[in-house]
Amino acid sequence: MNILKYSVLFLTFVCITHTSISFAHGTGVSFEETKDGYKTDIGHDESITAKESTRFDFAVYPIDFANVTSDIYTDVWVTITKNKKIYFAGGIHKPEFGTTGFTFVFPEKGEYLISARFQKNGETVTKSEFPFTVIAPLEVVEVSVPYALYGGILAGGIFVGMIGGVISSRKLFKKKMQHE
Repeated sequence: MNILKYSVLFLTFVCITHTSISFAHGTGVSFEETKDGYKTDIGHDESITAKESTRFDFAVYPIDFANVTSDIYTDVWVTITKNKKIYFAGGIHKPEFGTTGFTFVFPEKGEYLISARFQKNGETVTKSEFPFTVIAPLEVVEVSVPYALYGGILAGGIFVGMIGGVISSRKLFKKKMQHE
C-alpha cells in the first residue's frame, strides 16, 4: 500500500511543480509620469515579445486626492506606433470594476511608442507617451527524434511504475487479508 501512496504523492508533486514553473509570470513593469497634476501609470509585461500577447493596463491618479469627488477618467484613447505607422488606435472604456486595459500582439520586433490620452466625458484630462522596445520572438527549435524518444520513454516509465505500484499494492493487500 505504501508504494501506491508514494507513487501518488510523487506524481502530485511533479504535476504541481510543473504547472507552477510553466505558468510563472514576471512581476511586470510600468511606465510612469507625473504632469498636469496627475500621475500616469501604464503597466505591462516584464518583456514585450513580438508574436506573443502582451497586456497593457492604464491608470491615472491625481497628485492631490483631497479634492477628488468622482471618477478621474471615463476612457483612454490609446495609440501604438512604430516609425509613424499606426499599429493600434482605439478607445478603452474604464470598467466599473477591475483595471482599464487590453491585450495586444505585436507583429514584429522594434522600437514602438505608446500614447495614452485619459479622457473624462470626451474632455482630455492628461496625456502621456512612452517609447518601448519589442524583442524578437524565440525561435522554435524542432524536436529531434532522440528527444521525443526520451520523452516517450519517460512517460512510459511513469505509466509502468504506476501500474506496478497498483499491482504490488493489491498483492500486499490480498496477502494481508489472507493472514487475518
